[in-house]
Amino acid sequence: MRVRALVAAVAMIGLALPMAVAQSATTADAAQVSPSAAITPLPDGVTRLSGATRYETAVAVSQRYAPGVPVAFVATGADFPDALSAAAAAAVAGGPLLLTQSTKVPDAVRVELGRLKPGRIVVVGGAGVVSAGVVATLHGVAPTSRISGRDRYATGLGVVRSTFTGGADHAIIATGRSFPDALAATGAAGARQAPVILVDGAKSTVPAATLTALTQLGVSSVSIAGGTGVVSRGIQSQLANSGFQVTRHGGASRFDTAALINRAYFPANSATTSFLATGLDFPDALAAGALAGHLAAPLYLTPRNCADHAVSDAITELGAPSRAVMGGTAIVSNAAAANARCVYPVTGEPLDDWTVSGVTLRADVAAPYSDRPPVDVHDPSIRLDSTGLLIYLRRDTGTRSDHPVAYAQYAISALLEHERTGDSLWLERAIRHGQRLIDIHVERSGAWWFPYKHPWTYLQRTMTPPWYSGMAQGEALSLFVRLAEATGQSKWDVAADRTWQSFAQPHSTTAPWSSLVIDRHLYFEEFAGKQIPLLVLNGHLFATFGLYDYWRHTGNAEVARYIDGAVTTVANRMVPLIRVEGGVSYYCVQADYCQIPRWQSEKYHVIHSWQFDTVARITGDARFSTWAEQLRADWSPATAAPFTSTGSDWMAP
Repeated sequence: MRVRALVAAVAMIGLALPMAVAQSATTADAAQVSPSAAITPLPDGVTRLSGATRYETAVAVSQRYAPGVPVAFVATGADFPDALSAAAAAAVAGGPLLLTQSTKVPDAVRVELGRLKPGRIVVVGGAGVVSAGVVATLHGVAPTSRISGRDRYATGLGVVRSTFTGGADHAIIATGRSFPDALAATGAAGARQAPVILVDGAKSTVPAATLTALTQLGVSSVSIAGGTGVVSRGIQSQLANSGFQVTRHGGASRFDTAALINRAYFPANSATTSFLATGLDFPDALAAGALAGHLAAPLYLTPRNCADHAVSDAITELGAPSRAVMGGTAIVSNAAAANARCVYPVTGEPLDDWTVSGVTLRADVAAPYSDRPPVDVHDPSIRLDSTGLLIYLRRDTGTRSDHPVAYAQYAISALLEHERTGDSLWLERAIRHGQRLIDIHVERSGAWWFPYKHPWTYLQRTMTPPWYSGMAQGEALSLFVRLAEATGQSKWDVAADRTWQSFAQPHSTTAPWSSLVIDRHLYFEEFAGKQIPLLVLNGHLFATFGLYDYWRHTGNAEVARYIDGAVTTVANRMVPLIRVEGGVSYYCVQADYCQIPRWQSEKYHVIHSWQFDTVARITGDARFSTWAEQLRADWSPATAAPFTSTGSDWMAP
């Protein structure tokens, strides 16, 4: 049954391939597939295959095979070329690929081979990488042979000749200088019953031995894995001039290439399983390639903390119900395993359209901050000058500076205290801070912006003044709306209108900005200047609360579109990346920067859950209540601390 199912899968895949690849499996192809023991099926959802070491991870993959496999391949776990050649061969031959140390078979591997009871063992690589002593140990388990050559390319051709004895009509060419592209090709190659042939991609031609091997196999079409930077144009021309139909699958990154390869070989709904392994190192993916190919399943590569856009799209389009993830969470995070898309901090997308989810805003509920003022206005550590203006002292110099968020948050809290007590003192103080924001504003095409005029340093980056903040813009907007409602004075409506206009202004290298569209999702940047956007969750939501206050005050439909975009961004892009299951959430979502312990803050974890409660209230979207509870279940302080967020950010100097 396994052989027939595999041949049918190969034929299906062939129909979706480019003309250079689209040839269904021949009788010879089918005949060379060795009978194999059963594979324990992967259940729907995510299954991790991992161990404490690369050797044990390969064992975890091997354990999907029932005892009695026809062959087991063994290669060094210290380097990738020999195992790359072996992975596609193992898929075709019907057995697993295991890794070994140079002079000793790891205990876990020896035990696993004893369980597998393979008909034979094939060691790939010379005595310099897998010693004669290792071969002797393996021979005690099953008859063992070695395939090796003078270099990685000759060894690879030896593997191909010994495995593809019935020939092959298709081959995949990949560089042997690096691992990612050949790794990504192993699942496709195994499914297509095609060898992966390693070449020196930096050279302008392949040696005659490679062309001879292709001809002897009966290959008529080849695919090149990777762009011209890894396999040269000269090699592509040489293959085409030698009579082979050539297709190249090369993207801007290793992740793009992996997605392109797998799209070419696996159309939508053509596989029930996909494999995901780190694209940053080779050991975990090596063993996965053999099983992926044997199951006619694609092998995708991923960054550690999230799914690259191209791979995320390809996985979604494939629609496979089960996913095997290679390695532990330190190698492939839960977010990446769940296909949570990376948020790369680009600034070039136009600010004119973004994804929305159709939320229904509610004007009949308590406004943001009503349940928890931003600061405690009675805190004795808060200092005001003789005019009632908050004194903010820079942490780097100890000198006084304007801090827009600190002003807005104190004023919002003072207004809430005025509502609670009726004491006009608090209204006067709110007005004083609102006036200071008006006094310091700068304009961009009529929109009001509230600058930071002091530097701000976080994790080896410094914001040089002037810089701006979507959080400051949003909280100033909340303040102006509330002052307009509390006083009836038109000046505050003017201030609110001008501040709202700032949200519709796109990124600029010379003018104030805070709004971005990234991957068709809308973001409000808390640290907006000439640094790479950090994409901070709490700042994004505080900006959104300001827009909500303005919408509640004006009923402006365009403002509602911004709010819908902002909360959709939180749901689709930010929640999957900030949550740390069983731990403190991350502060920001910028890919390759934010998902490290340095960015886990207990203070902002509490703020995140409160913000999600607020979003749930103003939108009626129950998902945010669920996420708020998840964060509290992940971590909660032993005692409830007062809620303060004065803008003196936790990572500031």
